[in-house]
Amino acid sequence: MKNKNTNTMGKLLRFSTLILTILFAHQVKGQTGYRMGIQISPNIGYIPITTDELSNPARLDLGFGLNVSRYFDERYSFNTGVEVPRIRATLRSLDGDTSLTFQASYIQIPLTFKMKTIDFGNWTIFARVGGSFGFKYRENVQFENIELNTINTNDEKYVDPLLLTVMASLGVEYDLGIESYLVLSLDFHRSLLNQLDNRKIEFLRREQPRLSWFAFNVGIIF
Repeated sequence: MKNKNTNTMGKLLRFSTLILTILFAHQVKGQTGYRMGIQISPNIGYIPITTDELSNPARLDLGFGLNVSRYFDERYSFNTGVEVPRIRATLRSLDGDTSLTFQASYIQIPLTFKMKTIDFGNWTIFARVGGSFGFKYRENVQFENIELNTINTNDEKYVDPLLLTVMASLGVEYDLGIESYLVLSLDFHRSLLNQLDNRKIEFLRREQPRLSWFAFNVGIIF
């Protein structure tokens, strides 16, 4: 029952966040120099490790967000907004007897600087650099013993509640007319903090389990 209630609260939180950010973006849209957009962001998450005793297969998940850009001129802008990424990652021992899988959902605020090239017909290339900070609102961690065929979950918290990242992005914009653009971009995010508490996980004691992920964004700028 607790898991069902948690899932319901998570869905309500994501929906409420989307509605609030859309209302906020509607207010800033009419101001000179501001543009807003919405996006959906499939992502692939993993945790880089140094030991040869563990593997870190990439895992697919999904996020969405709303962004607001403040243009200094036609080619340069400051970007922020609200993103709601859900990131999943797995660590597995090479002998195949133990694995850890976690899924964490965040409310994230990006702070980036965007640079655009000249137009190539209806296309424009852009790059973004910067970082983000965010807060976890849900986590799910599972320990699986392959040999014993058991899966363990509990209420103990293993994922750090704070998310702090650096990021870089490369993408394109396509002019749809009526002051709207289709946006496609690939982002790379790297956590600056240990997202998993290695004091609670024996086989991660010598690691710095910092989350990394690639996100492919598909969105529209209005």
